[in-house]
Amino acid sequence: MMVIATERRKGAAWVKFENPLDVRVMAIDGTWCRDCQLIDVSETGAQIRLTGPAVNETEFFLLLTNFGNPVFRMCIRRWVDGTLMGVSFHRDFIGAKPLAQLRREAELV
Repeated sequence: MMVIATERRKGAAWVKFENPLDVRVMAIDGTWCRDCQLIDVSETGAQIRLTGPAVNETEFFLLLTNFGNPVFRMCIRRWVDGTLMGVSFHRDFIGAKPLAQLRREAELV
């Protein structure tokens, strides 16, 4: 993975990838999933390129891994321009537990 630029937009540092990363977007209820590419990302949001038509839902998950433990962020769609989509990351805690806490709980059982 090669990072080519870091810039600031709307107060957050954005990282743009030389070769966009293959990621997925998935419905909150898991009924659909689409491949896409992560173009740039910050602490507060991301820009992705969809491989198909735009997502109709305003909230969905951005899955950053296709294997192993899932890494994901809950997203809110902010804008769509053709196959490009801008999202902001949901700030509320969605019930995920830190890995260290999961391990401690598993050892108690």
